[in-house]
Amino acid sequence: MAATDRDTTQTHDPTGDRSTTESVGPAENWSVGSMKMGQVADRKVAVVRTESGFHALDNACPHQGYGLTTGSLDGERLTCQWHNWKFDVRTGQCLMGEEDVACHRVDVVDGEVLVTVNRQTVDEQRAKLWPSLERGIEADYTGQIARDSARLLATGTTPAEIMRSGLAHTAAKTDDGLGHELAMATDCLALAEIRNGTDQALPLVQGLAGLAETTRDRPARQLPDPDPSVSVPEAIETEDAKGAMAGVLGLLDQGADPATVRHQLIDAASAHHLSYGHGMIYTQKTFEMLDRIGWDSAPNLLPHLAARLVWSTREDTLPYMRKAMRSLAGVDLESLASAEADQGWQPDGLVDVMLDAPAAPLDAAAAAVIDGAGIEGLLAAVSLGASRRLLRHDLAIELDSSDAFGWLDITHALTTAQAVRWAWQADPGPHTARAALFAVWLLFDSGRSERRNGIAATGLEPDRLAPPATDDLATAVTFGDASSAVALATAGQPDQVGDILAQASLGDGAGSFIVAAHLIKTTEAARRETARTGSSLPLAAAARFLASPRVERFVAANVAESVDFVTTGRPPGR
Repeated sequence: MAATDRDTTQTHDPTGDRSTTESVGPAENWSVGSMKMGQVADRKVAVVRTESGFHALDNACPHQGYGLTTGSLDGERLTCQWHNWKFDVRTGQCLMGEEDVACHRVDVVDGEVLVTVNRQTVDEQRAKLWPSLERGIEADYTGQIARDSARLLATGTTPAEIMRSGLAHTAAKTDDGLGHELAMATDCLALAEIRNGTDQALPLVQGLAGLAETTRDRPARQLPDPDPSVSVPEAIETEDAKGAMAGVLGLLDQGADPATVRHQLIDAASAHHLSYGHGMIYTQKTFEMLDRIGWDSAPNLLPHLAARLVWSTREDTLPYMRKAMRSLAGVDLESLASAEADQGWQPDGLVDVMLDAPAAPLDAAAAAVIDGAGIEGLLAAVSLGASRRLLRHDLAIELDSSDAFGWLDITHALTTAQAVRWAWQADPGPHTARAALFAVWLLFDSGRSERRNGIAATGLEPDRLAPPATDDLATAVTFGDASSAVALATAGQPDQVGDILAQASLGDGAGSFIVAAHLIKTTEAARRETARTGSSLPLAAAARFLASPRVERFVAANVAESVDFVTTGRPPGR
């Protein structure tokens, strides 16, 4: 029967698909080269007539939803005038822009234009969204990543499933192995999973966008064949990247349990002070990611973690750590690892010593472990010391573009302490006791600018604060009122403060990926360390970091160092 303007035919198939066919008007209403908006049930469609016939597309541009019929038509090409995205009306293919637009079947029956709109099943929606998300990540199109993530969440897809897909397409392309992008993605996924509904999108997309930005246009790292005969720690120690990756894959190929694989990589990460503490941070975050997305993703992540550990700087072999390494050589790590903690031991005295010592206080730290701190107590002291260092950081240094020292040099002391705590809890032993002493050294080194510039302990430690000018922590952070932010973070409920600071860390206040990564992972470390130590200092430190000026001087610093090196031949100072 001939369809009239509102005639509707609905059909169903066994999979649950539902299609609706409606007339959108007589064919004579369209001349060749024209388009009009029609409606099929609740779906607005752009109906186009070209030399090749009638075509129908969703009227909403997939970019931001503007009506395609308000655009222009040139032959078979339809342009959305709002942002110049272009589509082939015959297929919906995006010719300029980021995403295709949905196409619908058109039939002309007895002079009536009939459009059939199919309502896809969840599985069919996901089948289209996964490759679209992959394309968005490959091209580093944040908008496309955000839209596809929101659409996938709407289908009931979990944040872990979406992040797992993102890592499947990026892990092999990370620079020198897994790094800041993986660490940030892990913390972002953790934040997404404690939220509900659309609130999951922001942390999830922040993590995916970091993966996309750092891997765009990079070639994939080729993996060797599995070789279970390779000792992973030995291969990493000898800087045999291919062997280390083959050894990890060999362990996985033989079905080694997670604890066995984790031990070998923690052992390797503990052997040296790797890249200013990042070696242990990346190890922690990789295994935490696997806890969230599933151990079956281990072959996609762990070989690239091994590569990162191989290529990390062994800072303990450099001149500025020689004195500390002589002290560490005299420490009985077995005794430290077996020392029992005294529940009455208090960290405050050790914190004062570690903050103001003229040389790395490794002997004092080792003695404290034996005297009742245990490794957990030592790490609590490092965490509190790192927090106080952040609170007293002199912004005159931060804002001096000639000084390469800044916030990020200090935040690593806190995030490394948290990572070593994870390693100690997961795999205690002499090797992780050594890592705890490296964390002590890092706390000492984070004070090098204070010592170099002769700056006394000043800043925003809680006992120096004026009353807050506002009672809203989010407002204090947003408007850069660091004193009020610290006071409110100190006095507030830790869970509530942590949530507010986490949201602030996700709020795009960084301006660059590397600073965004540090804002997020420092805040997450502070949340955990406040929970472990029972002190508000870590959250107060994160609040100050978030609320204070940050000079992102990566270009300026590189130019200054390069000019100095080219003209004098001297390396940059620390």
